[in-house]
Amino acid sequence: MKTLSLIAALTLAAVATPALAQETEASAAAKFKKEFAVTDANHDGYWSRAEVNARVARMRDGKGSADQAKIKKLADLWFDTADTNHDGKVSEAEAEKLLKAIFRRYDANGDGKVGGLKGAATTPGGKK
Repeated sequence: MKTLSLIAALTLAAVATPALAQETEASAAAKFKKEFAVTDANHDGYWSRAEVNARVARMRDGKGSADQAKIKKLADLWFDTADTNHDGKVSEAEAEKLLKAIFRRYDANGDGKVGGLKGAATTPGGKK
């Protein structure tokens, strides 16, 4: 369960919005599409492990720079989960599939939105 929470944190961070905003699945997917293009440094249509590590290394934990060992572990967990065909790279389709699964898991009341003041899930299934 902890692994899923770490993977969810990374995935949702890619489409994070202000604390009071609500994100729909469609808006999250649109933001993620842009994020995918930016992170795909060599523009080959895939994320390599190095590209994911570089992207995650730029993340912050709210207190400044995050612990780089934890960041590396998080990036590796995300990559290993997203690379469903185990070819050593993550396609946009693979990444979107993971984003959708996590979005739906965090959509506690099933209204197609996460975030905001609706009592959104802070953990899968709505547990805070």
